[in-house]
Amino acid sequence: MSESFFDNEAEDKSTGEIPNLDGTTGGRSGEEGAFKTDEGRLAAIMAYIPFLCFIPLLNMKHNEEARFHARQGVMLFLIELLALLFLVDRIANFVFTAVLIVAVAFAIAGIYFALQGKNYRLPIVGDLAEKSKL
Repeated sequence: MSESFFDNEAEDKSTGEIPNLDGTTGGRSGEEGAFKTDEGRLAAIMAYIPFLCFIPLLNMKHNEEARFHARQGVMLFLIELLALLFLVDRIANFVFTAVLIVAVAFAIAGIYFALQGKNYRLPIVGDLAEKSKL
């Protein structure tokens, strides 16, 4: 177990390319990947601060690097809002109860169609089951 997770993420010194999370390289290298202005760097930093993530998205239409970080920041902001909703007990209980009711309804529908001898793909569940390697 001498291999480390971080060994794969190290910058390739021979080509100057920075690997992506999936281990592939590409996109930016050397100075090309660096921000050209401090304005772009500041916008990229603001992109990851809740509520401020919309500023670079709306105001930096000319800077693709800042917009890249802004899009990621907005997605993180939406995930954070969703997580905050689940901290409220009543909302979390409602969501989990609704999911349980839908799951039971899908199970009943599956039994009904199985008794009829039909292959019916349940919404969402059927697609996930088809994509899984079970």
